[in-house]
Amino acid sequence: MKAKKIVLVAYDMPGFGGRETVCKKLVALLSKESLQLDISFLFINDIRQESVEIDDGWLNGMSFHRIHSGIYNTKVRRIHFAFSFSKFMRKEKPDIVIAIDPLSCYITSLAKKLIFSKTPIFSWIHSSLDQLYKNIYVIKADYHLSISSGITQQLIDRGVNPDKIFTIFNPVSQKSETIPRPSGNITKFLYVGRLTDDDKNISGMFKALSQVHGDWELNIVGSGRDEKILRSVADRLNITSNIIWHGWHNEPWHYIIDEIKEITVLLLTSNFEGFPMVLGEANAQGIYCISSDCKTGPADIIKDEINGELYPVDKPHELVIKLQNIINGKKLTDNRTIKMSISNLYDLNFLKRVKSALNI
Repeated sequence: MKAKKIVLVAYDMPGFGGRETVCKKLVALLSKESLQLDISFLFINDIRQESVEIDDGWLNGMSFHRIHSGIYNTKVRRIHFAFSFSKFMRKEKPDIVIAIDPLSCYITSLAKKLIFSKTPIFSWIHSSLDQLYKNIYVIKADYHLSISSGITQQLIDRGVNPDKIFTIFNPVSQKSETIPRPSGNITKFLYVGRLTDDDKNISGMFKALSQVHGDWELNIVGSGRDEKILRSVADRLNITSNIIWHGWHNEPWHYIIDEIKEITVLLLTSNFEGFPMVLGEANAQGIYCISSDCKTGPADIIKDEINGELYPVDKPHELVIKLQNIINGKKLTDNRTIKMSISNLYDLNFLKRVKSALNI
C-alpha cells in the first residue's frame, strides 16, 4: 500500500521552542503506530529571519526541505514562496498539508490555488491567535487542529465553521516517577520556562511573592532575554535571597528530579499562552499547579482544587491569597490523583484525536 504523505509547513523555527518539541512528538507518535505514513517538513526561509540563528539539529534525522526567496518586497516575496511550494506540491504530491503559522496558512493556500490542488490544508497554531501577526490568514486553511478550547473559540469568532475544527490539545507523556513535596516547613515553588516578561509575566509572580509571609523559595529553571531585568526586579522587591536561578537545561524535568528533588507547587503567571505544556508536564510528575486563567490553555488543564488552581489575570491579589494559603500549609491533592486528572492529555489519547482529525 502506498504511504500517505504528510508535510508540515512553517517559517524557519530556531530549534529550541515548544513548537519544535510538539512537532517531534507528533512525528514520533505517528511513527510508532506503524502507519503507512511519509512525514516531512518544509521550512520557509524569510530574509527577515537572517538575524535569527536556526539550528536544524532538533529534527534529528527527520526529512525536511527548505524554500528561499531573495525578494525584498514582502507581498511579492510571499507570492514567490507560494510558487515555490506549488512546485513542491506538484513533485511530491502530499496527501495532507499542516501549516504551523498564519503566514504558512496563506502561502500553502495560495500554492494550492495555483495548481488547482485538492490537498486538504490544516492549520496547527501554537499560540493564542490574538497575539499572532497576520492571524486572519489562519482561516485560509481548509481545516484546523486546535490545541486549546480557547483557540477553538477564537477560530469560531473569526467565522470558521465549528465542523472544520478539531480540538486535539497537546500531548503529555505519562510518567512513572513522582516529584515529592518537601518534608520540612519550607514551601518550594517552581517556575520552568523562558524568562520573557511580556508574555510570561514573571515580574507579576515576583510582586505577588513579595507580599506573602513565611518560609518559601522559588526555583527558576530556564533562561531568556529578560533575566537581567528580572534579577533587578527581585532585588528591588527584596526577595533575591528567596530565589534560586538554575539556568537553562535541555532536560529540565530530569534536572529537577536529580537536583531540586522536592517541589510544593509549580507557578505560571502568563498574560497569554497557546497550550502551556509545563502545566501538563508538572501534573504528570504529580505536582500541583497555580496558574493565571489566561488565554488560552490553562482552563483545559487545571481542574480546580484537584490538580491546581486558576486566578484571573487582572486580579493579582487573588494570586497572593493562593500563595499564602500554600505557605500556610493548605492540604493538597495526593500525587496519584493529580497524575490521573490529565489522563485525556496523555500521548495515546492525543494520538487518537489526531488520527481521527486527519482520517489516517
